[in-house]
Amino acid sequence: MEFKNYNRIKEEILLFQEHHKRKISLIAVSKKQSIEKIHGLINYGHLDFGENYVQEGVDKIKSISNPSIIWHFIGPIQSNKTKLITEYFNWVHSVDRLKIYDRIKNEANSLGKKINFLIQINISKENTKSGININDLDAILDGIDPNDDFVCFRGIMAIPSNTTNINLLKTEFSLLNKAFISLKERFHTVDTLSMGMSNDYLLAMNHGSTMIRVGSKIFGERI
Repeated sequence: MEFKNYNRIKEEILLFQEHHKRKISLIAVSKKQSIEKIHGLINYGHLDFGENYVQEGVDKIKSISNPSIIWHFIGPIQSNKTKLITEYFNWVHSVDRLKIYDRIKNEANSLGKKINFLIQINISKENTKSGININDLDAILDGIDPNDDFVCFRGIMAIPSNTTNINLLKTEFSLLNKAFISLKERFHTVDTLSMGMSNDYLLAMNHGSTMIRVGSKIFGERI
């Protein structure tokens, strides 16, 4: 595996952080990527990886078996998968209803395991995407326990419109950032706005993102 693109992204993040004084985390999205490629990036020093599919992610986590790796679940969540997700992942980016939050909370407390979670916003309002309407955010927030010992609310995540329309992306990112700023005032644990992928991470960073999720631009084509 070549690391040219990875190094360029890391350099862009470093320059941004120095200029804007805001930390940006990079999640390497490893869905449909080989164990060999993931091992290569781990050996290169990267520790945060994102998976979209529960069983594929669990199989990789078991195979790699490295407690230093921070695993992020970023795909849609089925109720019957919450136990596996809670057991094997460190972050859950895609909570979109109270039922899922409650199940993860119960599993985490049962395991005595710390889980960070984000609420997924469907900012593009596309039926094919998971997440809640940004106007319905309070319905979930009212049911969250900000002082739970094991489940920690860290912020919001979104997948913007799949478009080359920069103005539309700016509008969506700005709405998310506004919601994020409001959440930080309401919840002392909130510090994460997860938005920005391979094609739009620079724009997302300039609109308040603190965490970007990049897959194919790091790893190349999926298997």
